[in-house]
Amino acid sequence: MRIRIARPTGFCFGVRRAVRKLEEALERGEEVWTYGPIIHNPRAVERFAARGAKEVSDLDEVPPGSVVVIRSHGVGPEVYERARELNLTLIDGTCPWVRAAQRHASRFKEAGYHVVVIGQKGHPEVEGIFSWAGGERTATVVADEDEARRLPAYDRIGVVVQTTQRPEVAERVIEAIRARCPHVEVRNTICDATAERQEAARRLATTADVMVVVGGRNSSNTRKLYQICEGTGTRSYLVEGPEELRPEWFGGAEEVGLVAGASTPDWIIKEVVRKMEEIKETQEELKEQKEQEAAPASEEAEGSVAAGEELEEESMQDTEAIDFTPLKEGSIIKGRVISVSRDNVLVDIGYKTDGVIPAWEVSREEGKSPDEVVNVGDEIDVYVLAVDGPEGIVRLSKRRADEVLAWEQLEEAYETGRLIEAPVVEEVKGGLMVDVGLRGFMPASHVERGYVSDLSQYVGKNVRVKVIELDRHKNRIILSQKVVLEEEYEKKRQETWATIEEGQIRHGVVKSITDFGAFVDIGGVDGLLHVSELSWGRVEHPSDVVHEGQELDVMVLRVDRERERISLGLKQTLPDPWVDVEKKYHEGEIVEGKVVRLVGFGAFVELEPGVEGLIHISQLARRRVATPDEVVSEGQTVKVKILKVNAEQRRISLSLKDAQQEEEKKQMKEYMSRDPERVTLGDMFGDLLEETRERLNSEE
Repeated sequence: MRIRIARPTGFCFGVRRAVRKLEEALERGEEVWTYGPIIHNPRAVERFAARGAKEVSDLDEVPPGSVVVIRSHGVGPEVYERARELNLTLIDGTCPWVRAAQRHASRFKEAGYHVVVIGQKGHPEVEGIFSWAGGERTATVVADEDEARRLPAYDRIGVVVQTTQRPEVAERVIEAIRARCPHVEVRNTICDATAERQEAARRLATTADVMVVVGGRNSSNTRKLYQICEGTGTRSYLVEGPEELRPEWFGGAEEVGLVAGASTPDWIIKEVVRKMEEIKETQEELKEQKEQEAAPASEEAEGSVAAGEELEEESMQDTEAIDFTPLKEGSIIKGRVISVSRDNVLVDIGYKTDGVIPAWEVSREEGKSPDEVVNVGDEIDVYVLAVDGPEGIVRLSKRRADEVLAWEQLEEAYETGRLIEAPVVEEVKGGLMVDVGLRGFMPASHVERGYVSDLSQYVGKNVRVKVIELDRHKNRIILSQKVVLEEEYEKKRQETWATIEEGQIRHGVVKSITDFGAFVDIGGVDGLLHVSELSWGRVEHPSDVVHEGQELDVMVLRVDRERERISLGLKQTLPDPWVDVEKKYHEGEIVEGKVVRLVGFGAFVELEPGVEGLIHISQLARRRVATPDEVVSEGQTVKVKILKVNAEQRRISLSLKDAQQEEEKKQMKEYMSRDPERVTLGDMFGDLLEETRERLNSEE
């Protein structure tokens, strides 16, 4: 067996440049993050992680001032802007070819073109170019000619291509775009090195008996190399490292070709070649041994039939030693997705042939295509349906594996009482359907601790549930969120009673409102917030201050553990208006207030919320007053004179008659200040007499 390596292979210029920038930052001893994996090769990423490189997908997770390396795939303009806002140091490892594609996309957008990006949707390079093109408003990503034919009829289209795209694919898509639009401009952004690597792989595959493609399964570049090799009809295998090589792949092969993706480090390529050399040596030793066994010495040529049978059996044992354990139908095994199409999913299950999952066996959800469920490189659990024919074609089901594993997990959750978080997928008669790997039913009475009138509000949201009934034979799964909430409520209640003390400030939620106050939940326990404790000022009804569902801080005033009663105060958490009342109100000042309460000995006037003063009955008028309502009424706004302020005793003495006298003196001065030639003494006293008569009439 001869091993030939395609040239070029391994790191391309752009990847090598990004990796070098990361290594230099690590060598400087800096704490470094990479925006996404620096390259699409899990083993290489693990090595960098071991050296301290942290991978991040959200810049908000990175401490301000830190160093972030942008990988060769590039990013959109919003990432650069966010980095500036967070004061991050960016080391830009964007491949020059990718940067050119981004510039072309941005220029097309500025010129008013609708931008079409030919490439793989979801690929980070394509996502970045798409963002530079303006996003959904001004750009579209097209993967093949079928999608190109469905494009709307734009007036002008500017085309850029994913740098690792195969030229023949791009040409077919561009032809389909030209058929849809009269004015199409194309920028050839396919990397020359990528095209050269792909052509080298194709040439080698046409002469080799077996092709080995080395690289990450999540790498678009590597997958394209695999597709090219496979397309020549040569047996082709995609591996990420030497441990995935299987000796039986090379049985009877005289020439084996190797090509590596642009994200594959040299050290991985060397390890794979070394492993292939070991397989080659082993196979040559086995071949030599079999030739010796097939040509016995002349004196043993006439040996017994039994001896010949024994040799054959030993030979068979040698062969089986390098084969795989037979698969058992009905078993669940792990595999790695190596290709996804509309009709099926191909899975590497470590067997002599790959397994196939038909499209209808991929997901439990109807209408979902395989590429919406799995991606190339995913490790998944599969159920072995059948091993058919002499070639050992293995038919698999992801859907059935998911169901079997889901039942096992539900049984464990039911037995242990483990909590499950899962989405509500549908409202049905009497309750909700919840996706817990299977469809479970949550009765309406088990949704909340209390009655719920509208169940539709839960659809699409996650709920925390426990399994309260399970019957695999009847396919019956009953769930309850109420049980979870009751347990949490009781736990909070016990914690609250164990720790609550008078004088504490507690955070709570208003649960209900009555005429005499509000009940506030302060952690599984309801306390009464009396109307008198709501505000320093006078409160007509609790609803004037608080409302149901409101969150607030309250002070614990009294705790009665025997009767399980708690009294709360809200005003105690607010500034006391009497603290600086002597600074705000001074003796002799005229102020305005509202009459809030009449008593036999006078009237109380509110100067501000929480601060009231008393007008003694003797200070209501200059005449004798029998009851305060002869002069004032509740709700009336009056001007009063401050006679005395005593903040310590929370008392302010007021006078209505003195304020009126002050007002009359003020009016007298105004009269006296008029032009004496035009104002007579009779005018002045006549006006005062009329005003006095009107005031007395209003008081009566």
